[in-house]
Amino acid sequence: MSMWNQLATDLWIFTDDSCNVYALRTAEDAVIIIDAGTGAWLDHLDELPSPPRALLCTHYFRDHSAGAAIAAKRGIPVWAPEYEKEIFEDPNQHFRQRDTYIIYDNLWDLYAPIEATPLAGVLRDYDRVDIAGKTIDVLPLPGVTMSQCGIGVMLADGRHAVFCGEAIHSHGRLARIAPLQYNYNDLPGAAQCYYSALELSTYAPDLLLPGIGTPIIRGCSEALIALRENLRTLVGVRRALPGIMDYLLSAPLDRVTDHVWQDRHSVANTWYIISESGKALAIDYGYHSTTCAAWQGYPKPERRRALLHGLDGLKRQFSIDKIDVVLVSHFHDDHVAGIPVLQRVYGTQCWAAETFSDLLEHPEAHCFPCNWPVPARIDRKLTIGEAFQWEEYVFTLHPMNGHTRFSTLIGFEADGKRFAHTGDQYFFEDGVTSFDGNRRVQNHVFRNGALLDGYRESGEWMLKLRPDVVIQGHQPAMWTDAAFFKHIEEWTVDYADTARNIMPLGEDQVHFDLDSWGGWIWPYRTLLTGPEPFTISATVRNPFPHEADLVVAPALPEGWTGASVSVVAGSREEVKVDLSIVPAATAVSVRRQPFAIALTANGKRFGQVAEALITIRADGGGF
Repeated sequence: MSMWNQLATDLWIFTDDSCNVYALRTAEDAVIIIDAGTGAWLDHLDELPSPPRALLCTHYFRDHSAGAAIAAKRGIPVWAPEYEKEIFEDPNQHFRQRDTYIIYDNLWDLYAPIEATPLAGVLRDYDRVDIAGKTIDVLPLPGVTMSQCGIGVMLADGRHAVFCGEAIHSHGRLARIAPLQYNYNDLPGAAQCYYSALELSTYAPDLLLPGIGTPIIRGCSEALIALRENLRTLVGVRRALPGIMDYLLSAPLDRVTDHVWQDRHSVANTWYIISESGKALAIDYGYHSTTCAAWQGYPKPERRRALLHGLDGLKRQFSIDKIDVVLVSHFHDDHVAGIPVLQRVYGTQCWAAETFSDLLEHPEAHCFPCNWPVPARIDRKLTIGEAFQWEEYVFTLHPMNGHTRFSTLIGFEADGKRFAHTGDQYFFEDGVTSFDGNRRVQNHVFRNGALLDGYRESGEWMLKLRPDVVIQGHQPAMWTDAAFFKHIEEWTVDYADTARNIMPLGEDQVHFDLDSWGGWIWPYRTLLTGPEPFTISATVRNPFPHEADLVVAPALPEGWTGASVSVVAGSREEVKVDLSIVPAATAVSVRRQPFAIALTANGKRFGQVAEALITIRADGGGF
């Protein structure tokens, strides 16, 4: 008697394991396995009509994934969700960096695999790919893990099926709710499950095939509606979660003017500019706010997820089915994380200032804050101060420093109004409908490269052009008035004066400006396959108010070599030098080895002002 029960002519289920394991026959007379359990199913492969050509995992929980390492050893290619790649491939590193004392985040990432699984590929949200002769739709189904995926397929009989992990257990139920308690005592994961139920309803499967529970072979729509109702009951006594679920159902766009709209479902505000020809330009495009938002206490890539937003609103409001261009205000993850997804799914172009476009293209090469690790393709690098055009709109970028030096103020006109997009530079405590008597909120971040003249640069432009509407990263549109511009004027003075009062930042004093950076190294992360020589660029700052001789020396592990470089720098000038480094011959396997650069200016030692990391792996593995 077979241990595999047949559900359809091309679909089988194995239930004698820690989760449901499914087998799906493909057009190439092969089998795809979905979820791995403990691997007990591997002893019964001869009962299937064809050998397995791939194993797809919906999420990393050990009861669904432990058998993946065994399957890989037997030659079965394994695929896992994109955001779980490192957990599957290097669980030792995952556990090394996971806090196990004083735990206030209760994500179930300690329920991760304990044995490494080499992956043949990753399942990327919204992809439609061919695996072993079967067309696979990858559906984002956050819930028990932020990164869980669903696998959508069409069966041989024409029915649509979704292998949905733990997105649902049975009619209206989940297998477990404990993993939804991402933080200490709330249930933010319940909002993720609610989102996933909505996504599954939109996909409209004929069968739902859960990892734990009973296959739902009829009444999928009713099962998902019941799940949403039960999730609402579950969070009914909690403060924020009912509102989040309501928000998911709310209108996605808010009107500013006829051709400028705000995306209500984005974490950092996305603003859409609509052209007369029926195209959309977005200013910034980060996370979806109500589902895979940035849980601030847990900022690791696998705990965040960039999902699409706003497109349903653009379709409904303007019959626009894609975003033509994203114009970037600054590089922070909450403003840019969704751009690589847009580019992959829709071919959207990304335009960014040349002053920080390299940070978006090469996130591995720097260590500035809020750095999304997925590269964005930069289709157009823009020059500060030079006008450029998209459709009928003309834009100009202006210097802006304060929240981060790697940003620009974006000026344009639409619907007869002057607009300024100010990134995360200007915030007000008591809303944005009245500025008389309102309180300013300081949002400069020193590690972002906050410089003393930051608010002066943006303030001068604002006071000169006096935009009618200011749009920015995390508050609604601000319709300006005299009180608003008085704030801008005072902000410029207060910011610099406060800093000078607390730090030795006088024009005749020795200092590294407000951010206290002595320099940084590019690339921050270097990956080599052997101990061969490599070159880094070091940017260092002259701390003197006059010309100075700078000496930049590598500070290296024992046995490594590298020569110092001397350069002359003007008053407060930042200069870049290249340093060649040779690892020790014995450094054949190194993981994230730190090294540094030491700075001496006019004979005065300022110590090791910047660090970077190097990994040497002969196996071709990741950083």
